[in-house]
Amino acid sequence: MPEAGAERRLRAILDALPDLLFEVDLAGRYLDYHSPRTDLLAVPADVFIGKTLHELMPHATADHCLAALQEANTKGFSQGCRIELQLPSGLAWFELSIARKDNGPGQAESFIVLSRDVTQHVLAERKLQRLTQLYAALSQCNQAIVRCKSEAELFPVICADAVKFGGMKLAWIGVLDAATGVIKPVTWVGEGSDSLSGLVIDTSTDASQGLGPSDRALRAGEPYWFQDFANDPTAQVCHNRARTYGWGAAASLPLHRRGQLAGLLTVYAGEVNAFDEAARSLLLEMAMDISFALDRFADEADRLRAQASLRESEERYRKAFHTSPDAVNITRRSDGLYIDVNQGFERTTGWTAADVAGKTSLELNIWRYAEDRQRMVDALHRDGQCHNLEADFCRKDGTVLTGLMSATLVRLDDVDCVLSITRDITDKKRADERITQLAHFDQLTGLPNRSQLQARFDFAHQLAQRSGEGLALMFLDLDHFKNVNDTLGHSMGDRLLVQVAQRLSSALRAGDTLSRMGGDEFILLLPAVNEEDASQIAMKLLAVMHEPFKMDTYELVSTLSIGIALYPYDGLDFETLSKNADTAMYRVKQASHNNFAFFTQEMQTHSARHLQLNNAMHFALARGELSLHYQPQFSLQDGHIVGAEALLRWQHPEMGSLSPAEFIPIAEDNGQILAIGEWVLRTAVTQLKHWIDGGMAPMVVAVNLSAVQFRHPNLLTMVTQILDEVGLPPQYLELELTEAMAMDNPMAAIALMNQLHERGIRMAIDDFGTGYSSLSYLKKFNVSKLKIDQSFVRDISDGQDDKAIVTAIINLAASLNLKTIAEGVESASQLAFLRLQGCDEAQGYYFSKPLPVAAFEAFVQAQQPVS
Repeated sequence: MPEAGAERRLRAILDALPDLLFEVDLAGRYLDYHSPRTDLLAVPADVFIGKTLHELMPHATADHCLAALQEANTKGFSQGCRIELQLPSGLAWFELSIARKDNGPGQAESFIVLSRDVTQHVLAERKLQRLTQLYAALSQCNQAIVRCKSEAELFPVICADAVKFGGMKLAWIGVLDAATGVIKPVTWVGEGSDSLSGLVIDTSTDASQGLGPSDRALRAGEPYWFQDFANDPTAQVCHNRARTYGWGAAASLPLHRRGQLAGLLTVYAGEVNAFDEAARSLLLEMAMDISFALDRFADEADRLRAQASLRESEERYRKAFHTSPDAVNITRRSDGLYIDVNQGFERTTGWTAADVAGKTSLELNIWRYAEDRQRMVDALHRDGQCHNLEADFCRKDGTVLTGLMSATLVRLDDVDCVLSITRDITDKKRADERITQLAHFDQLTGLPNRSQLQARFDFAHQLAQRSGEGLALMFLDLDHFKNVNDTLGHSMGDRLLVQVAQRLSSALRAGDTLSRMGGDEFILLLPAVNEEDASQIAMKLLAVMHEPFKMDTYELVSTLSIGIALYPYDGLDFETLSKNADTAMYRVKQASHNNFAFFTQEMQTHSARHLQLNNAMHFALARGELSLHYQPQFSLQDGHIVGAEALLRWQHPEMGSLSPAEFIPIAEDNGQILAIGEWVLRTAVTQLKHWIDGGMAPMVVAVNLSAVQFRHPNLLTMVTQILDEVGLPPQYLELELTEAMAMDNPMAAIALMNQLHERGIRMAIDDFGTGYSSLSYLKKFNVSKLKIDQSFVRDISDGQDDKAIVTAIINLAASLNLKTIAEGVESASQLAFLRLQGCDEAQGYYFSKPLPVAAFEAFVQAQQPVS
């Protein structure tokens, strides 16, 4: 090509650049200016040529620009210098890229300054910063990535942010040496950094045990997590350091540059199990953004080299054109015919220069959506350029990439053309979508989470208010899901939850929203339904659960308990409706499982009283509201008192006398039963010792054990310690446990009974006949007495079945050398039958109701043998 033509072509390309182009000397004096963008100048070109930066700009801004010039003079280039200027059109921001220009032997050097209008970019950054304040640690790292211009500048900031905002004990980054294939730490922040001295990470050994997180991440090529770093048997070599510096958990994540391993980000947390799902997601996003920054640093280096080549000659321009990592192409404006494309275009799209030569983008179907191309055409027609157009493009293999494209009109060889540059931001878009996914959807099932459900409820609520239609919230909970986790493991439980979510979703309408709250709890939002509609949907959900879930060699049957709250009858807002649906669901749990129930006011009252009792119980002991009553127990052979059963009473100052049948289950649920049970045992034993010391004839005091107490590993120690402290002989204490408690874990019950028996403590089976005892276990129970439940005693005067049951229990006890005691004796005829059958002891209102201490003492003193 003739040199003059080449110069004209180069001049045309430079004229087409959308940025401002200046030439200055080292003192900051303007030597030349080249750009048609006079609208971006603070003053006209003929005014500032020959003047210095300090004559035209605010002092601080001029100093900033001079510092960048000094950097370019030292390094050959400077990039990233951003300045703020007041233009006639308003406040604007520019980003300067400066390169030293060699003007030849004997000539003073000058500098080429490319000033890019980044106003819209700055405004977008500020908006993004406001929107991402909820992701503080990740936001800090992203700001650093935007701000920093090199790895050496970025890495210390990343480590500092991980410690300061992410709560890590130590963070370090190691860089891969391409020549040796090893990774060495280059920057670190936090406690224990001295342990990194001389550290080298490589895969030259075959060791598979005792490796740290960075070794394992390098070997696997993927993130590696130690949740209990100081105790994990596979990290033995690291245990001493972990304990010394207080590292509870550790993680290492690979960093990539253009798809290749570039280094590792390794962090240590102070807590065990610190890397839950949310923490992992944050670190994964951080690693992805760091890798994106490494790509950007590499791209920027390529871009600077391309600019230098372009200034020297058209040949070097062509080299820069073809080696740019971005897709660059030139098309004829009139019909979009491709004139030239670079290697970045070929690499990004898969279309070669030969593929596109002489064809248009429409013929090749490169634009995925015609409206995106039309937006570019309209912008070029209106402004002569198009900036930061985000659009989808089709690669040659049919896959889709998302690109950020800028285009401008150029004239080459008297032909109007369009020069466009497109950067592949597919991975960045995926990262943004991942953040959205984490914020709004459950990571296990893919269902909406609570925040997403709230947004959809608000929309459905507005529609319901306008239309007058109802809506429903359903609380769904899997029955006995804990058994799956306990027996088959949590991974199998997670797989079951995924299948349940899929099956339930398949049974719903298009406008319904099924969400997972965590664990085995789901919430279902049903717009535009009434009570009948909700019932039908609930029955449909119960029906789809009948089919077993097949996983590996297992077939699991899972059922649902469903609670339903209707708008507007059961609440006007999300919180009220969800609370009431939850209450209805728990009523199903308590009653039957595998069913559904609507919320009722009676449930609300019950729930409110349950909460009131639960709160009051935390203060009952300290405020002295609990007391013991004693019901005497009589021998049916001679009629004298042989013992007393200690019965708990609660007298609340506002709610009055409360039934143990109401408050004992609450105490077992909230854990207060352990403290209350210890108090009952200590009080009963102390009272009996006081009576004996005062001259009352020795007797046995019977104390009921709750299921929680009986399963507690400290029961034996607690009982023997109280007896020793009070000084009561152990044969005067009788512990009562129900038949159901003993049969829940018979082997454990036998072991505990044997230990209590060895210490001389009596045991009795309470409520006998109401459970499902195995005679093979019963004969092994080291008990002295069976207590006949009052439900059998109540009708023995008239009921033949109850007579037969009571007679059988007495005969069974006699054959096992056990005594029997009947509770709930209220009439002489009941007493006569029991005596006739050989029952040993009895208690009940026929003899006396449970009495407070003073009344019991008076009753014993006045008591004569029963006839």
